[in-house]
Amino acid sequence: MTSADGPIQIKRYPNRRYYARQAKAYVSLQDIERMVREGNTVEITDSQSGADITRMVLAQIIMEQHPDRFSVFPPAMLHAVLQANDAMSGFLREYFEQCLVYIEWLRRTGGSGAVPNPAEWMKGWMERMHPGSGREFTKAPPADADLVRRMADLEARLQRMEGRATKKGGRPG
Repeated sequence: MTSADGPIQIKRYPNRRYYARQAKAYVSLQDIERMVREGNTVEITDSQSGADITRMVLAQIIMEQHPDRFSVFPPAMLHAVLQANDAMSGFLREYFEQCLVYIEWLRRTGGSGAVPNPAEWMKGWMERMHPGSGREFTKAPPADADLVRRMADLEARLQRMEGRATKKGGRPG
């Protein structure tokens, strides 16, 4: 959602003051938060470089004013973002954009109707990105406990095989 004239344009000046063009007034981070909470879209640019700093400012508001909401991002996901190469960054960006499309759909429909299965949703996304590749997502992944049991079984089998190779005079490995 935006104001009648589109997104609210805000410039950040070197003195860390924010100026909202449409309102013709300086605004605070709390004012920016209020605008967003009211359903407006804001676009924040640096006055000197012209760079879009919207993400940075909104993240700052969340971290400073609502640190509890930052917990939406599990540490493992934050690690993945920091470790990501360009391809993975693109995947994560697309994934989050699709999540926002889904959230907007839920908002519009009021959560009524059949909610798509996340595995089917991912399958559809994979099909759009790489036709023919979504087939792997038709089966649910094994449960964590099952995966742990299977890994332990494989490790035990590997140790038995290594033991046999050593007894027969062979080298393990």
